[in-house]
Amino acid sequence: MAALRRLQPHFLLFIVTNQPGVSIGEVTMANVQRVNDHVVSRLREAGIEIVAVYCCPHQRSDDCACIKPKPFFMEQAAREHGVDLARSFTVGDHPHDVHLAHNAGATGIFVLTGHGEKHRDELGADDIVAKDIEEAADIILSRRNQRSHATTH
Repeated sequence: MAALRRLQPHFLLFIVTNQPGVSIGEVTMANVQRVNDHVVSRLREAGIEIVAVYCCPHQRSDDCACIKPKPFFMEQAAREHGVDLARSFTVGDHPHDVHLAHNAGATGIFVLTGHGEKHRDELGADDIVAKDIEEAADIILSRRNQRSHATTH
């Protein structure tokens, strides 16, 4: 949570999640919503504000508009919350999280925690890899500072 606290003064924080179990009846959307609400509540208790949770309930074979790595939800966040996608980052443990960023014109960072190690060989040579969210936050803040210095000179 410390990484999110460090990022929060500089970025709006969102959760974008694929939950294909909804479309095949393994879980209900109400249950997914309860879990997401719990996560957001726990983060809020820790001083971290999640602006919105975007959830795709479809299977990849449904070819919907909102499943990652399609940029549907990032574009929605840009419209609804004034997010500058070119200055935005995604952090996740699946290649779709990195591809989502590329498709939205953002920067993706792949973390090796969670499912990360299992999917590492699915990344491109130029994809950014961090050992965990703390390192991802370091990378994001470093790049943010480089960009702001570049625009002020």
